[in-house]
Amino acid sequence: MNTIEARDLNNDELAAVAGGMDCATAVAIGWIYTTTALALYGLGDKVGAAFFLGKSEGVVQGGCPK
Repeated sequence: MNTIEARDLNNDELAAVAGGMDCATAVAIGWIYTTTALALYGLGDKVGAAFFLGKSEGVVQGGCPK
């Protein structure tokens, strides 16, 4: 049986995940994903909304490590 351990990424690993994106760009992209999620939620697509909210959180966490 495989076990997967969760751990916090260090700053170098986060920079690699973000592809060198700066924090301001990550926040702007995060807002686009959040707006998409709100639109989908308003249309009744809760799964799609959750997907885009997750993408938003991931982009912001990757681009703004602190």
